[in-house]
Amino acid sequence: MSVTVEDLLKLPSLGGARVAAGKSGLKKVVTSISVLEYANPQMLNDDLFPGDFYGGEIAITGFINAREDVPLQLATIRRLYEGGEVGLILYYVGIFLKDIAPEVAALADELGFVLICMPKNRMDLRYSEVITEVMHAIISEQKRDTYLVGEMLERFGYLPESQRTVESVVRMLSDRLRCSLFLVDSRFRPVNLAVWPQAGESSMEELEQFYGGEAPGASKEMERLPSGRWVFCAPVKDADNAGLTLFLVREDKKLHAQLCLQAAEAVRLFIGVWSRGYGNVGTGELLKAILNDEPVKMRRLAEIFRIDVKSIHHMLLLLPRKKKEERNLERKVRHASTFLEQYYDICIAGIHQGKGVVFTGQERTRMEQEQILEAFYEEGDKEMRLISCPGLENTAQVRSAFLLCTEYAEEAGCIFPCRHILTGSELEFAGVCRQILDAGEKAILEKTACLKGLEEQDEELYKTLETFLLDADSNIARTADLLYVHKNTIKYRVGKLHEFFRFRIQKMPEAGRLYDAAAVLRLLRDSSLSKRTKESGEV
Repeated sequence: MSVTVEDLLKLPSLGGARVAAGKSGLKKVVTSISVLEYANPQMLNDDLFPGDFYGGEIAITGFINAREDVPLQLATIRRLYEGGEVGLILYYVGIFLKDIAPEVAALADELGFVLICMPKNRMDLRYSEVITEVMHAIISEQKRDTYLVGEMLERFGYLPESQRTVESVVRMLSDRLRCSLFLVDSRFRPVNLAVWPQAGESSMEELEQFYGGEAPGASKEMERLPSGRWVFCAPVKDADNAGLTLFLVREDKKLHAQLCLQAAEAVRLFIGVWSRGYGNVGTGELLKAILNDEPVKMRRLAEIFRIDVKSIHHMLLLLPRKKKEERNLERKVRHASTFLEQYYDICIAGIHQGKGVVFTGQERTRMEQEQILEAFYEEGDKEMRLISCPGLENTAQVRSAFLLCTEYAEEAGCIFPCRHILTGSELEFAGVCRQILDAGEKAILEKTACLKGLEEQDEELYKTLETFLLDADSNIARTADLLYVHKNTIKYRVGKLHEFFRFRIQKMPEAGRLYDAAAVLRLLRDSSLSKRTKESGEV
């Protein structure tokens, strides 16, 4: 048995606490605890999460720096959840943070992210009491429960899909066993590694010298390295991967051989369930390494294929519009790769999490990127929605863009239904609109107040404004085509809109406010998305 969030609530230090939201996550396993209070809230969101978290951690916070910033609280919870965190223990509610906002509770319920509220209006509560008891409970249980495979598989199952990577598995095992892990191929090239403690030094070079650059083909008992470290190695093989070896290196003392073998088995099972064929050489694996943010594996594969991943500046995603088109996705991705190779220096293509992905580098033509994609779409891929993410400077931005697509593609399709090629910027905009809906009725009313009178008084005029701004790029002829009316009719309606608002509706920054409000209202009207909002009690 592992320690769960539910178990922690039985500790004396949490005796007066209550679960404020996220009760569906009470069965999640807790492996550690930390304190999250930062002087710079923006750094908290942009630089820390989710990279340093690999599942199972619960955090203590007072939301002191974000006590009056509900959108930042929502963004922080999303980042923590993306990193595999199981919940937050909130201190000093009623003092710094006046109360838990309804939209924060609704998001936690939606994600199964547990919010534990310590007794309100208590300034005498200390973080250290909870930290001490939680860590004692975790360490005591780890000593009793030595069935590592079951614990790891349970934790893997609770991770968000974007975190179900071998990189995460290796880091979680490293933290659990308090040792460094090195996963290498048959030629001793590193596939994944996790150094423990993170401030320590990698012993990869020492391992390679000790074993003569060739990974052993069978498990070996723990051996002493010249540096005094202890090392254990075990093969990680199944029917699909190319044959990997896992090394476990401990600084101070031997690890029990059974735990080492279980660690290797946990990696093997993870690869078999969620990452079949891991370790096989193929450009598809390079694509996955980039999107999963696995730097060691990415560098190794890039070297094998002689591909400069730094030259990747554009990502094209192919999303099936209909369920039946998913079976054609592999063929569509191959076609996209063949087509785009005519115009770009490098082209890596594959399928990841049910989405077609194509990476391209420098253009070899004077044609603009938009023209190339329009030509590709017109050639026959109208069954797919395309998402174009240009201007990517590094693989971190590539992964961020992919996660943005995973999170907000549905919302972007709702706001821009007439656009068959969406951009990364439009996904970001859709994400902002979604967050306004998540923030609740007050935020929605504030954002859409500028259109309230028009929407209620003249539905036809409002429809013209919405189409003009969101679908036609403020083009009168295009608006007329979309609404199936003469362009003189649109000119007349646009004039009426000028009179209503007392400014030209193309004039910035005024037009920007109208554009944002129209997008939020369109998103709110979508039946599936608004239903999700209403069920969470936000509107």
